[in-house]
Amino acid sequence: MNTVTIAEIASRLDLPESTVRYYRDRFSEFVPVIGKGRQRRYPEEAVEIFHTIADGLRNGQTATMVEETLGRLYPRNVETTETELAQVTAGTPQQVAQAMVQVLYQQSEEIQAMRLSLEQIKDDLDRKYEENVAVVAEAFEKLKSHMDTQDMQNARLARERDQFIVSQMRDMLQKSQQSQAQSKSWWQKWWGKNSAQASVRS
Repeated sequence: MNTVTIAEIASRLDLPESTVRYYRDRFSEFVPVIGKGRQRRYPEEAVEIFHTIADGLRNGQTATMVEETLGRLYPRNVETTETELAQVTAGTPQQVAQAMVQVLYQQSEEIQAMRLSLEQIKDDLDRKYEENVAVVAEAFEKLKSHMDTQDMQNARLARERDQFIVSQMRDMLQKSQQSQAQSKSWWQKWWGKNSAQASVRS
């Protein structure tokens, strides 16, 4: 059976080892373990379990919701037996003190892991916020550029329209002037002809 360490699991999931240890202790019912103490190792399938835990917490699920998800996907794994508890409580005062120190140390690690996990969640939220701001800013710049382009096109069309109107009016004026000139010329010819005939008769 292939096994992995906490460090290897943390490396695969790109998480701090302290965070993975916190997940292991918080959801120990679902994490399969081989060996005890420093010799503890984990089967390959444990990597997927840790991945499910990390995804759930990263997506805003509570620990209870993550436990429900794990309960649907994986079997429970109870590590501590009544015999082991009896051995701890029946130990010498020195052993009990060492056990208490170990518990306090583990609790301290858990608190540190929780803090790191919260910081990671905060960093993820900050990154998503910055990405959203960047997307909105890019969309605004595209809209502004589109509006500027549209304004330029509208101004060009307005100039072309005005030039067309002026050109049409100029053509109409020229045609009117030509028509008046032709009419005047015809009238002058007719008047001149009649005047000449009148002179001959007299």
